Amino acid sequence: MYSKFFVSFVCLIMLLSACSPAAPSTGVPTAVADTATSIPPKPTSTRGPTRTPAPTATLMPLELQKIEKVRDNCSQKDIDLPNERLRPVAYFPSGFCFHGELDLFETGGHVYVAQVIMSLFPNSAEAFRIIDVTDVEHPALVGAWQWNVPTYTADIKAFRQGERWYLAISRDPNLPETTLKPLCNLVGGVVIVEVTEPASPKIISVLNGKNTGFQVEWCRSHTAEVSRDADGNGAYLYVSAIDHFDLRVLDIRDLGNIKEAGRYTHPDAGFYNARNQFFVHDTTIVGDRVYISYWSAGLIIVDRNQLEAGKKVTPLNPLDSIDPWGMNIHHAYPTTDGNFVFVEDEFKADNPESRLRLYDIRDLESPKEVAAITVPDAWGAPHNLLVSGDLLFVGWYQDGVRVFQYDTSDPEHPSVTPYAYQAVRTELTMNPLIRFVDGIWGVRVHDCMVAGQPRTCVFASDLTWGLLILALEP
Repeated sequence: MYSKFFVSFVCLIMLLSACSPAAPSTGVPTAVADTATSIPPKPTSTRGPTRTPAPTATLMPLELQKIEKVRDNCSQKDIDLPNERLRPVAYFPSGFCFHGELDLFETGGHVYVAQVIMSLFPNSAEAFRIIDVTDVEHPALVGAWQWNVPTYTADIKAFRQGERWYLAISRDPNLPETTLKPLCNLVGGVVIVEVTEPASPKIISVLNGKNTGFQVEWCRSHTAEVSRDADGNGAYLYVSAIDHFDLRVLDIRDLGNIKEAGRYTHPDAGFYNARNQFFVHDTTIVGDRVYISYWSAGLIIVDRNQLEAGKKVTPLNPLDSIDPWGMNIHHAYPTTDGNFVFVEDEFKADNPESRLRLYDIRDLESPKEVAAITVPDAWGAPHNLLVSGDLLFVGWYQDGVRVFQYDTSDPEHPSVTPYAYQAVRTELTMNPLIRFVDGIWGVRVHDCMVAGQPRTCVFASDLTWGLLILALEP
């Protein structure tokens, strides 16, 4: 995720967090229409002075608009790049030059990818596209959509309730508070979009601190995650509230009445200087545990039930107990058995030290680092993680999709070994819009059929090129 111009706060800490320059102190934002009318005086026995009321501002409603014109920019990717156990199945460009997070959902017997898109940085009208990947060898565009007001679309997560499917879309604008507050529903918050009919997405609501029951409004959401009930229905939405440097938990079981249910705030939450920024970057929810990547504060593990019940949250691990020196924790994911957790920093170090570590958390009172994972001669650092079975999938920026096999059957001697990879660049590159990093943002996995054979497919979001579909060979 990328930085913005939020003082120096977001400038080094959140790669890809949209930066919009501060609005001028005079004039009205483009999303606001001024109206001024003269009210004629009513007939009276004593004529009073005529008054013209001060101009009023009327906000336009937030809308999703289908993008009709297909572009052809940033689509000529390198081919025949090195790989092992991962084989290219399909490549699907968008014509846009920025692609962020992606997620999968299934409805009507089809499998779809929803992927963030932008044509400008740091602010863009484009929001996301939906691709039918039921036939992974022949993906098909369902459509691409944009907001009616530019912002930074920071994250996208899919969830269902019954037979209906939704996207939770985080937006993280960088505007002065006085400008952002009246525009929050237009440019910020988390937008819930129904995609049960993928060709006709519909905005259900825009969530922020003001309309979810918090006395101080949050508006900037860098990431979000959804916890699910026993039936797999979306139950709670976890929001990284950048405005307040903490985690908000919203009860979304009734989409017509969404309210804040709980929150966790680190005792040191806030921005102090370039090396000390305590804010929630991301969360991972597995079982009854929530893994909070709290940047300079390291990884905080909390009890999901405690958090969703609105109780006072006491971390399960001591503060600073999973906080490797020189690393800011950007994302984390536990092993399938829950006894270990991977943590990573998205910024490459000046020296060859590892930006991906494994911690033993069997004793949560005393976590210990047990492995440091590296990619030889890496151009970049890891970005987002995903654990499936005994495999760790990593979007490793310019170094492509990296898959590691871990073994914790002997917990005293765990191992992590390279298993598969797909290179995505022949040389170090920068995304043409942000000119900082490039390559793979994140991955998702799903069962698929390739050449009539069952496989596990890896769907990878490439910052510049778009969607890569790979098959993991047995």
